[in-house]
Amino acid sequence: MMTHTFLAVLLTTCSQIPERFEIRLLEGEPQWKVIQGLAIDGSLTLAADEKQEAGTWYSVRKEGVLSPDVIRDAHVELTNGDRIRGTIIDADGDAVRFRLALSETEQIIRLPFSAIRVIWTVRRPAFDPAWLQGKRKRDVIQTRSGDLILGAITGIDPAKNLLTHQIDGKDHRVEFTKIAAIGLNTGLARIRKPKGPYYRLTLADGSRMSALSITSDGKSWSAQTLFKEIVQIPGNQLLAIDVEQGKAIWLADITPAKYQHQIQGDDSISLAVNRCMSGDFLRLRTQTGEATFDRGIGLQSECSLVYSLNGKYRRFEALVGLDARSGVRGDAILVVLVDGKEQALPLSGKLTLAGGPIAVRVDLPQAKELTIVIKRGNGGIVQDHVNLVEARLVQ
Repeated sequence: MMTHTFLAVLLTTCSQIPERFEIRLLEGEPQWKVIQGLAIDGSLTLAADEKQEAGTWYSVRKEGVLSPDVIRDAHVELTNGDRIRGTIIDADGDAVRFRLALSETEQIIRLPFSAIRVIWTVRRPAFDPAWLQGKRKRDVIQTRSGDLILGAITGIDPAKNLLTHQIDGKDHRVEFTKIAAIGLNTGLARIRKPKGPYYRLTLADGSRMSALSITSDGKSWSAQTLFKEIVQIPGNQLLAIDVEQGKAIWLADITPAKYQHQIQGDDSISLAVNRCMSGDFLRLRTQTGEATFDRGIGLQSECSLVYSLNGKYRRFEALVGLDARSGVRGDAILVVLVDGKEQALPLSGKLTLAGGPIAVRVDLPQAKELTIVIKRGNGGIVQDHVNLVEARLVQ
């Protein structure tokens, strides 16, 4: 009996141990700390009354937790790349009312039609269908049988099992339960980005959500969306916060001064921005499992990229490895040069699926140029699909 009691107490105590976050700082090495609070000005309160002021950090990641896969069930994708799990309640001419799938407590937010790329009511396919790629001058409705309807959506009411739309000025109706996806007219798409820094949140349910501000009391989180809606996030749901438009700049947002694929000569093999070379999402296989990343660059071996730095950055960092799905049989070598001088890398830059990804952290003191080279390994270039994820230049 005493043994059972002891185990129960031990399990309860372990479940109450505060979770730590990796906090990446502009200056110095990353820190692993318990976050006791986050103020509206962006300052972090840490354990033992320690503070990390706003503007000194650019990323926090829950320790030991993998970045979740993309959402497959019902969700909405916004034109800025946000993906939010949940379902539509209804819609008018300007916005949809969207029920979040965050917790048992119902939360409803409004999303402007102009901010929406696509609404999925069924399982999302691994790749975008042809109609979702590129620009669209009209709304597109894909039925569950695969048919496409082009028109202008005028109303959505799942409670009445109804979607109304117009084609050439005439009103039409579709049963909502027959709809798989709704793609919005890209000509009307626009999300006004904040002028200064804002946040991008990664949630355990796979959602990625932008926020003007986020606060925490150490137990739960409260975020204000770009559309001034307040979202309450349970403490165990928030996995990461990244500062956007701050002093840590995603490499995927920078156009390289030079890109070359040596084998092709004509550069017919291009780099992939925020996707792997197969066109799928960026994935790496780590020691604890497969992780999916939103930001990064997909590359094929025997290529090089050159970035002009002009002495503006203090550090380059990235997690680099073969894609977990399309790079299974790959074998490549990563080389990083700063002003032409090769930098020391973990595992000498050797990339194999068995060896896992390598963490790159290179100082750039007054550097003028950063060169990233992917060489072939022992085999050919087949499946040498290399992902540079979480790749940033830090000012």
